[in-house]
Amino acid sequence: MKDREFLLIVTSVILTLIFSNLSLFLKSFASTPFASPEIKQAAGHIEIDGFRKSEQDFWSKIKDINFDSLPKEPEIPPVQTEKKAAVEPPKPAKAKKQTPAKPKLTIPYRRFLFIGDSVMFDLGIQLQYTLKKKYNIADTKIDYKVSTGLNRIDYYDWYARTRQILNNYQPDVVIVLFGANDPQNIIDFQGKGRVVMTKEWQKAYQERVERYAKLLDSSSVRKVYWIGQSIPNKSLYLKAFPIMNDIYKNASNSSAKLEFISTWDTFANAGKLVPIVADKSGKRGYVKTNDGVHFTSHGARIIGDLIADKMVADKILKSPQPPKSPKKKP
Repeated sequence: MKDREFLLIVTSVILTLIFSNLSLFLKSFASTPFASPEIKQAAGHIEIDGFRKSEQDFWSKIKDINFDSLPKEPEIPPVQTEKKAAVEPPKPAKAKKQTPAKPKLTIPYRRFLFIGDSVMFDLGIQLQYTLKKKYNIADTKIDYKVSTGLNRIDYYDWYARTRQILNNYQPDVVIVLFGANDPQNIIDFQGKGRVVMTKEWQKAYQERVERYAKLLDSSSVRKVYWIGQSIPNKSLYLKAFPIMNDIYKNASNSSAKLEFISTWDTFANAGKLVPIVADKSGKRGYVKTNDGVHFTSHGARIIGDLIADKMVADKILKSPQPPKSPKKKP
């Protein structure tokens, strides 16, 4: 940068000398090795007083110049690359507020089917009355057959009949009660006879019950209640009914739809039948007929209320609204 400035100054001074005093310039130039012979000859005829002195003063001035004090050209600043803005990490997306799931619509249970023997007939009549009066359920049906059960399917085939009534009636809830006619010898599915209450008999009867439970479980029915036998007063039934109730209960436990309702202790005290029992209202009455198996209307109402309360707990039925008390006149 300084060489460039020096060359510029010298050039300016030389031009100034040329234009201000041409003679002085020729005289000075003739002394350089660049001058031709003709220029040197011409310069020899020029008489310049104080030429040498002027020439020395010129170069002295050149030496006295302080080049550091001369104004400098502004330096071009280095090109700065643009700093990229720091990339901020993406902000986590705000979690969308989850809209609460809409409650599932509960399809009401409208059709109720009662299946069994003559004991179910007594109970079914009372259940029909209770469901209509307290729960406003009028679509009910009783399908019963006297002196039948799951033992003598050669006499009455409850498997075939149940398939038929389920297809025709399409119930939501089925209530089953069998057993009063089943404590007798049985023919198992292999065609062999089994003596009542033996282990072979129990196995054969269990197969009958499980087969019937699977039939109900695989149907379109939404809920099945299998009602256990209540305590009787005859020795044969006192021995057979607890074993049969266990079979019903075990079959229900292995099914998603079936539920066992025990009634054994409802009329029992110290292992014996209590003939007179009070209902919910406190009214007392006989609960069994003379055979100790069938219900009286009072006994059927007590068992019917027990079943209805269980269905309310399972939300099969809605709790009945208490009757409004009449407004008193002022």
